Amino acid sequence: MPGLVPGIQGNEHGSLRFVESEQRTLAFVALDCRHKAGNDGVKGKAGKNEQNRRAKKVMTRPIRKLPAEEAWREAFAGFSVPALAWMQPRKAEAFARFEKLGLPTPRTENWRWSEIHRHLNAPYPPLTRPEAVDEAAQPALMENHLLAAADASVLVFVNGVFSEAHSQLMEEEGVEILPLSAAPVAPDWADLAPADDDAFDLLNLAYATDGALIRVRAGVEASIPLLVLNISTGEGHSVHLRHFVRVEAGASFTLYEAQLGSGDHVANVSTRAIVEEGAALTRVQVNQKDESTIHFGRLGADVHAHARLHDTALLTGGRYHRQNTYVDFAGEHAEIVTNSAYLLRNRQHADTRLRVNHAKAHCTSRETFKCVMDDHARGTFQGLIHVAPGADGTDGRMGAHGLLLDEAAEFDSKPELMIYHDDVACAHGSTVGALDEQQLFYLRARGVPERRAQAMLVAAFVAEVFDDIADERVREALTAYAERWLAGEGAA
Repeated sequence: MPGLVPGIQGNEHGSLRFVESEQRTLAFVALDCRHKAGNDGVKGKAGKNEQNRRAKKVMTRPIRKLPAEEAWREAFAGFSVPALAWMQPRKAEAFARFEKLGLPTPRTENWRWSEIHRHLNAPYPPLTRPEAVDEAAQPALMENHLLAAADASVLVFVNGVFSEAHSQLMEEEGVEILPLSAAPVAPDWADLAPADDDAFDLLNLAYATDGALIRVRAGVEASIPLLVLNISTGEGHSVHLRHFVRVEAGASFTLYEAQLGSGDHVANVSTRAIVEEGAALTRVQVNQKDESTIHFGRLGADVHAHARLHDTALLTGGRYHRQNTYVDFAGEHAEIVTNSAYLLRNRQHADTRLRVNHAKAHCTSRETFKCVMDDHARGTFQGLIHVAPGADGTDGRMGAHGLLLDEAAEFDSKPELMIYHDDVACAHGSTVGALDEQQLFYLRARGVPERRAQAMLVAAFVAEVFDDIADERVREALTAYAERWLAGEGAA
């Protein structure tokens, strides 16, 4: 299996095993790492026994439905969105599937580090009537965010509903942009179907009140990006938005998404993307919600032959943020790049599940995650590169790297390779550590104050994530924020 073993990085927590399948030998390589500052990621025997005891207790204890799940199950009978009447059959199907599936539990492998029972232990029924954002808060939400520097059309959704008053759409030939609620019938070019095995995507379709519909016609290299502002505020409810973007053959488009708002509520935002043959889609997402908000985000993308998807994310807001990213190669010689950075403090928890399906030959994928945790913050990464039979020439590389700034901070990482073909070059790695004392000393010896020196090293650690952003102003804004973050400064 050329190229598989030499690229593997990790520590003694990694494991390698070969499993016989019906088709051929499957190479399954997993690094299952859990790190807390101060113990170098190694738990003692007593700690291991305690961990096993807790796991056994979880497996034998009956699982109760969370208050949030009960509220979502009860609300559908009385829920309706007149502007989306054409979606009602799909909504009913999605809800029926959700009723059978239910929310993930501590026994669900892809959610075992998520602890959603801590965050959804209260009812968050869907909003039936949109609530307005306080007029005094609008300037801060609309202007003081990290993507404000982008020269782009602006599409604004406030608590799940399109806000025409705050949106500014510039027309461009070959580019169609409209809110979901403005579509009189189901667009024949939009695939709004949910993932059958994703409870939150099923909920998203069932309770979606609006979203963005984006279509870039074949051969159009769009010169005007789109900035979508998903603003949600208030207490004790949930907001669900469903976006769809299709970039047709030979076209290109840039999409920015900002998650903004405050309050103890749930925001559930799903984005579906289809990148056709020879097309290119660039997406940059930022979460700047306050530390009381719960956010579930999903990106599901199909990337066709000779197409390119570049996805960049900065997650620095929310009490809990779960990001599910699922990418399928639908044609040969395609490429995806997925880069993400976490900047977390206090008791924030950011949680990523990534799956890249190399179903076609000669495709390339690159995934880089840089996670910084301070105080009691926690970062979680579970990534999988799946190589299907016959996917010759696959080149997939995945890295997850944690930087712990406090002894109470924690980073959980599980990058995986699942390979059903032998003509591949795949690698994954996971590292974790604290700030380099020699680098700190070097900066301090040259008169740089300690906190400033730490901030510079944090910014340098995550800078790689932003390097490929084409818009220089956006790239500089994200890089500058990373340096200011340690001091607790905002976006401005």
